[in-house]
Amino acid sequence: MSKTVLIDSSGIFVPTVKVVQRLRMEKANTKSDNFIMPPRAMYFSSLLSCMKKIGIDKDDIVIMAGEGHSFRKDLHSEYKAQREGLRDKDTFVDWAYEFKQLNDLHRMLDESTNWYFIRVAEGLEADDVIAISTRFFSDKECIVVTGDKDLHMLAHYENVKIFNINMKCKGSKGMYEKVKDPLKILAKKADRGDAADNIIPLPSDTKEDFELRYVLVNLLELPDEIEEKGINAIAYAIAYPKELHLDKLPPFKNIEENFLKIYSKERVVTEEYCHALIEKRENVKKKKAKLKKEEKKKNESK
Repeated sequence: MSKTVLIDSSGIFVPTVKVVQRLRMEKANTKSDNFIMPPRAMYFSSLLSCMKKIGIDKDDIVIMAGEGHSFRKDLHSEYKAQREGLRDKDTFVDWAYEFKQLNDLHRMLDESTNWYFIRVAEGLEADDVIAISTRFFSDKECIVVTGDKDLHMLAHYENVKIFNINMKCKGSKGMYEKVKDPLKILAKKADRGDAADNIIPLPSDTKEDFELRYVLVNLLELPDEIEEKGINAIAYAIAYPKELHLDKLPPFKNIEENFLKIYSKERVVTEEYCHALIEKRENVKKKKAKLKKEEKKKNESK
């Protein structure tokens, strides 16, 4: 049975730009002549790398979720209000230019691949498109490709797997993450807010304030009109099956050869393998902590 792969595109691109920013700053400070890959090229390379590990089949549905104006800003004017100011401090980044580069890349990929680029301008963020997709495709395995912890609550659904782009496996980033108690993520965010999204509880908060936070952070149940918008956008997109037009791929070196490798199974990692690896790492970490504690106790007793 085919699966659905849901890509948090901006959640991958923005951190990529920041990585390139850091590398550029280091290059400027050290006066190095090392080549630094442009953000959009590094972003595309990351996408392909993750897809190779997932193991894409040609009949799989790949959805690239885009950002629109969030309904949350209409409910809470301070929602993510701090982010624009933070980007102004990125002196090595021209964000307008970088997002234009991203949009141009997505346009070429939309024309050349069988991926679906879904963006609802009014009301939905990328997270909402992904959340609604997991319900829309409830009869399929859904793999959420992201580095955003907010989306981990979607692991509550039995058909959802979380592929974390920030965790390293077999020499490169990207592996399935074992999400413990997804509903606890929602409860914690509703109770404590989310500083990254500028949702900050106050001592004077009322029951109504808590209920508003719950709506703002809850991806498992969106307002009816938002859910309907997402369902309509997804249904419209997949109503028109797409074909590959590899001659229209972005003009990167060896692009066709590299793209087709996403259908190879040579680098596939399974959820079971990743979970076992995570458990092994956790056990090693616990063992080191225990030894460190025993060593400290031993030194104190001398």
